[in-house]
Amino acid sequence: MDDLRLPYYFSGNKIGCLLIHGFTSTPAELRIISEALHQEGYSVHGILLPGHGTTPQDMLTVKFEDWIESAQQGVNELKKHCSKVIVIGHSMGGLLALQMGARNKLAGIVTIAAAIKPFNRLTSLTWLLKYFRKYTSLPQKEWPPEQQRYLLHYPHFPVAAAAELHRLAVHTRRILPQITTDTLVIQTKDDDTVRPESASIIYNNISSPKKDCLWLDGGTHNVPVVPPYNQQITTKIMEFIEDRYPTLSGS
Repeated sequence: MDDLRLPYYFSGNKIGCLLIHGFTSTPAELRIISEALHQEGYSVHGILLPGHGTTPQDMLTVKFEDWIESAQQGVNELKKHCSKVIVIGHSMGGLLALQMGARNKLAGIVTIAAAIKPFNRLTSLTWLLKYFRKYTSLPQKEWPPEQQRYLLHYPHFPVAAAAELHRLAVHTRRILPQITTDTLVIQTKDDDTVRPESASIIYNNISSPKKDCLWLDGGTHNVPVVPPYNQQITTKIMEFIEDRYPTLSGS
C-alpha cells in the first residue's frame, strides 16, 4: 500500500465522495471507508489539509481559512469529474464538510464526530495560551497494529493550531442555519474527544429538510478505523447516497 499520509483520488462513477480528515491527522484515518466506497463504484478523493502529514512545525502558521480553502479545492477537483459531490468529514473534517455545505451546492454532507464542542474546556482559551506555551500534546492511546497504521497523528502540536481549530468550530456553529443540504450526522456515545451533544447541536441547527442522525454505542473518537463500527458507518453512508441517487449509484 502507498504512503497513507498522502492524498489520493480513486476514479469511479459520477458520484464523488470527498473525505476530509481530522486535526493533526492524515487521510489515512478515512482510508478504510474510502476504499469501501470506491469498491461500490464511487469516485473518492481524500485530501491532506495544510500543516498536516509532515511535521508539527508546519502547523504553526496555518489559519482555519487555509483549511477551508483546501476543502474547497477538493470539492472543485471532484466537480471536474462528477455530477454529484458528497462531502464526508471526521472531527475537524466534519466542521469543514459543514463549511462546504454552506458554500456549495452539494449532493450531501456526512459528519463523523464533528468537533463542534470539544471535551477539553481549555480549548476555548487556546487563543491566550498560545502566547505562553508553543506546543502541547494529548494522552496517547494504545491501538491494535491493524488500527494504529491508520492513526498517523502528530505526537504533539502547536497551541496556535488548536486555537485555529477553536475558531473554526465557533465559525461553523454560526453558519449551521445556512446549510440546506441533505445531511447525515454520525456520532459515538462514548466519544472522549468531542462531546456527543455536538451531534445534536448540528442536527438541531442546520436548515436541511432531509437529515438523519446515526448514534453508535462504541468506537470512541477514532471510530472510522474501529470495527465493526466503521462498517456500520460505511453501510449508512452508502444507504444515504443510494436513497438519493439510485441511478447514478449503479452507473
